[in-house]
Amino acid sequence: MKNKYTFLMIPPDHGPTKQFQVTHKGKQLIISGICTLSLLFVGMFSFNLYLSKTVDSQEAQLAAIEELKQENLAKDQEIAQLKAQSQQVVKDMATMQELELRLTSILKIDPAESSTFSTTGNTLSASSTISRGAPAPTTPAPTISDPQQISRELKLLENYYALAVEHQEEIDRTPSILPLKVDFDIASEFGYRRNPFGGWSKEFHNGVDMPCDYGTEVYATASGIVTVSTFDRVYGRLIEIDHGRGVETIYAHNSRLLVKVGDKIEKGELIAYSGNSGRSTGSHLHYGARINGVTVDPLQFTDFTKEQ
Repeated sequence: MKNKYTFLMIPPDHGPTKQFQVTHKGKQLIISGICTLSLLFVGMFSFNLYLSKTVDSQEAQLAAIEELKQENLAKDQEIAQLKAQSQQVVKDMATMQELELRLTSILKIDPAESSTFSTTGNTLSASSTISRGAPAPTTPAPTISDPQQISRELKLLENYYALAVEHQEEIDRTPSILPLKVDFDIASEFGYRRNPFGGWSKEFHNGVDMPCDYGTEVYATASGIVTVSTFDRVYGRLIEIDHGRGVETIYAHNSRLLVKVGDKIEKGELIAYSGNSGRSTGSHLHYGARINGVTVDPLQFTDFTKEQ
């Protein structure tokens, strides 16, 4: 038939043949349907491919976000730990400062001069103003930033403080501070020296000469009992203090004496004003010490380590 198409269907078992007739318009509809289905299939395939790639990308992004969350959580924990350590460090430093103030009070050390106070075992001086003729090299104090080290320093300082409290009476009776609170250079050390009154002869100097202005305040270097307060033709206005355990200190060439025999003296107490009395070539303080009646260098008590 015109404008018609016949389709034959022959079964493989040689059964009856079937035929179908399709008009031209029907053919166009079938072709359009096939094209539409093809386009739909291609579209669905492309969409599925797009979805697959999008899901993979989103999964990677979600994994990255989760990793960032874990990193942020770890950072937050680290920050919290550092904050706790910082608070502990601040607390420990405050405790150390308080203990140092208590120690300087027991040891009769001026807090303004105790900046070198350290548990590192370095040699310390009872005063930062003394010089044996040449300026002492200055070393900046090390900065402590390790919380564990600060904790160890605190524990050591607590032990020192406990010992200081336990032996406070012994410390008070030890002449570990200097009799002057002014800057000075030692004019004549303990031991043999050339005669300051001329000539080439040598004499044994049984103390330390500390030059200072006339009328400078003189302080007791340890607690004790005044055993001598008099004028001596050699030592001028003289004070001697018995600190017990065989230790005595001598303060000579003063211009004015403020204590008398039998007075009980506290460590760091004002006892005289310096001068030029007796056998002297200028205003200064002659400071000496004896142990069991034997003259010794008085500065052996003021140069010490914290362990000592």
